[in-house]
Amino acid sequence: MSNATTEMFLRNVWYPVAWEREITAVPHAAKLLGERVVVFRRTDGSYAALNDACPHRKTPLSLGHVHGDLIECGYHGLTFDCTGACVKAPTNAQIPADAIVRSYPVHARYGLVWMWMGDAAGADPANIFHVEHWADPAWGTTIGDDMVVDCNYLYITDNLLDPSHVAWVHPGSFAGQGSDDTPLQTTIADDGITTWRWILDSPPAPFYAPFLEFDATFQSPSGFLPETKSALLPNNQMEPTRVWSTHHAMGRARLQLEAIRRKR
Repeated sequence: MSNATTEMFLRNVWYPVAWEREITAVPHAAKLLGERVVVFRRTDGSYAALNDACPHRKTPLSLGHVHGDLIECGYHGLTFDCTGACVKAPTNAQIPADAIVRSYPVHARYGLVWMWMGDAAGADPANIFHVEHWADPAWGTTIGDDMVVDCNYLYITDNLLDPSHVAWVHPGSFAGQGSDDTPLQTTIADDGITTWRWILDSPPAPFYAPFLEFDATFQSPSGFLPETKSALLPNNQMEPTRVWSTHHAMGRARLQLEAIRRKR
């Protein structure tokens, strides 16, 4: 990978690499920021992530097997622990000193497995963005789905920062009265850009109509923070709806969605 491509991504941030439900004792292959990684579940229920290439012949470790907290290459049986150190080399008298695989900090939160792709010393789980009302018994959680889009992630970010398009693209779902002519506002902060507007005293968009009795907040993870205010409250005002775009590789982006809603 060229340095130019690598530098396109913010690395010292947390990225969701998979849903927790996707990760079992079977190696899970993924591509994040243009790098191939393998994620697997440890015996204590936590997760480990390594570069998806055995240093011997670059065979993907995701084609191998998990044994407890170890992952075994399916080509020659080299076995690595969760730190990426080789602990077994079956056909060698001793373990090669350079048989090391890069490991990545990972942390589970909100039903997602998060990975830190930059300097491991800065990987503080406290910096994973906060989802208000998560685990609050007064609020319900809908674990969403995701979609893979064959485009540069910047196009997804552009789309999510452009709520003005909903009146024409989403007339039967997200578009409501006022979505075609209510001016947009933009707020620039140190950690992101927020595009927003209040649409007051108008009927709700069809998608939000069932939520008239409570607030709704829809969130999907990332380092970009586009926002549209769109969930109707009982007093006919709109509560913020936030959508985060994710970016996983040049030419492909994956969006993972969840919903938090106040119970009736």
